[in-house]
Amino acid sequence: MIDEHDVQEMLHRRADTVPAMSVDAPTAVRRARRRLVVNGAVATVAAAALVMTTFAGLDALRGAPGPADHPTPNPAILRSNGEVLSYTGGRSYPSEGDLVAVNPETGEERALVENLSNVTSAEWSADGRWVAYLGHSPDSVATSEMELWVVGASREPRRVATGGNPGLFAQLGLFWMWSPTGAELATIDSSRLMTIDPVTGETTDLGRIAGDPGMNVVTSAWSWSPDGARIAYVEGDGGEITSVDVGSGERSVLARLPGENSDSISEIDWSPDGAHLAVLSASMSNSTGRLYVVDADGSNVRVLAEHLDARGVAWSPDGTRLAFGEAASGYGEVRIWVASMDGGEPTKIGTVSFGGCTYFYKCGLTWSPDGAWIGFGKADGQDTAFAADAPGPAERIDDLTYQSWAGGSLPAYG
Repeated sequence: MIDEHDVQEMLHRRADTVPAMSVDAPTAVRRARRRLVVNGAVATVAAAALVMTTFAGLDALRGAPGPADHPTPNPAILRSNGEVLSYTGGRSYPSEGDLVAVNPETGEERALVENLSNVTSAEWSADGRWVAYLGHSPDSVATSEMELWVVGASREPRRVATGGNPGLFAQLGLFWMWSPTGAELATIDSSRLMTIDPVTGETTDLGRIAGDPGMNVVTSAWSWSPDGARIAYVEGDGGEITSVDVGSGERSVLARLPGENSDSISEIDWSPDGAHLAVLSASMSNSTGRLYVVDADGSNVRVLAEHLDARGVAWSPDGTRLAFGEAASGYGEVRIWVASMDGGEPTKIGTVSFGGCTYFYKCGLTWSPDGAWIGFGKADGQDTAFAADAPGPAERIDDLTYQSWAGGSLPAYG
């Protein structure tokens, strides 16, 4: 009898020569957090650690693991040191360059794919074995056609999908995202939902989606559940959210937002614990938005914020809190709010300038991996962070730190 596990291992060896292994949380992200300009508490902690080390003396040396205790790095894992993705060709169009991985601790670059014509977005797979990137090849750079490529540790890129530019033709554009577990891609091309296995290139057709799947060049109204089993998306132009089982293709209505086609959903975000979905909409009648929170089974639909000109939505790593940015009309600033899923009104934790947020270069929110900070990233590189637990001033962070918190992806642009 053929064992399915053995088959999968054979495919991984063919793609990248050695079998996969799980990826530990990158230490570089934890180091990057220390770049925040905080008060002298950092120095105090360091001094205490030094004293403790001194008293530990020989006991610490006796307990130190030897070389055999440290696993040998797996060459099938493409990502290392919490690297973030960057494109040396810049953000103009077209622009030749290389797709590189950057160590957020040292700034050192490592080329992944060289001599590209254009890259508009790139992301690591959850297991660190692959990078997927969207852009133009020399053959398509003169057209509006986009190409989705994957590259593994073998450094041999393969094209897995083509489609329209999502920044120019939203309804006909090619949208994509990685599964939050392992390595599996989902794409929406001309309103058709597909999944792609990067190892074999095999595709699964999950059917057509009615209406416009994307509202802008950065986010689209769909989200993969944290367990990788379902994808939630907008069905049509109204307030109906549908869920599709990735394995069987079976669909069901997950939730209906209040109102009859009065809301156009622009973003759906599943919480990391799988308990809730955040749904951002823009009212078609008065050009203001609402932020909803819905339980994962579609129940308990509630409005978290109204009359909202949103500038980013992000769940905390444990899924218990939701941060969102609100543009303050006429003041050139963005207010950062945090809402707890335990109930109560959102709390404003800080304000940051609006500069650098444009149609093509979006602002964004993300959390530090330990949930202590909320980062606000801007295209002008003036990234900041706020302590998540209480109101306070913004602290400057560098762009590599912000990107590492956000998963190391290369943000999309049009």
